[in-house]
Amino acid sequence: MKNWKRDFGLFLSVSLVAMVFISANDPSTDNKVSPPEGMVYVPAGPFIMGSDIDDPDSSPQHIAETGAYFIDKYEVSNAEYASFDSEYTYPEGAGERAAKVNWHQATAYAKSIGKRLPTEKEWEKAARGTDGRMLPWGDFYDDSFVIYSRNNTRGQSIAKPASPYGCFDMAGSVWEWTADWYQQYPGNTHDMEQYGEKYKVIRGGSTFNNFACYTTFHRYYVHPVDTRAYPIGMRLVKDIE
Repeated sequence: MKNWKRDFGLFLSVSLVAMVFISANDPSTDNKVSPPEGMVYVPAGPFIMGSDIDDPDSSPQHIAETGAYFIDKYEVSNAEYASFDSEYTYPEGAGERAAKVNWHQATAYAKSIGKRLPTEKEWEKAARGTDGRMLPWGDFYDDSFVIYSRNNTRGQSIAKPASPYGCFDMAGSVWEWTADWYQQYPGNTHDMEQYGEKYKVIRGGSTFNNFACYTTFHRYYVHPVDTRAYPIGMRLVKDIE
């Protein structure tokens, strides 16, 4: 197994202090809220977002905060999306994760069932928890935890650990849409012409990527309509009323 801390170095000392503080005040033990079927509960509060390690686009590492929300345990399946879009066809099984869905289609589907796409903050917190981990299952890389094969059904392998809040397949599988435009984080001095309100952020990597794309903090950008080059699906959020 590949040890991320050894390969990329230690977090900045200020991040370590923040990590200890946040972990000690993690409200994830709140059991009073029952999520809808197929979803998990993510409590309100701060978490560590971004990274200062070998990924300028994800810097600076900072403390972000979300409200409480529900998020899908698994990615939306072909059958689930096809029930909304009668023109949607797919070469793989009905239980496989939906892919080749553009941002507008994903947004419309989510709205039709009373959900929405997650913000970048919500996606990363659901994948990362509050301890600043680099991958959904911890700080080490293991090929057996990642969906490389298209024949590996979503959430099928018991050897594939869930994220701290219970989400599966947040590394590999298909990229997942977020609600946000591709923008710099506050304090980021790494300029890119792609920043602005042209591209939407996708997260999580896909079967066709390497482990650098599977980190909880890795970001990429795609035009909201033209998704032909990427297998992109979705994992949806539901607001807590």
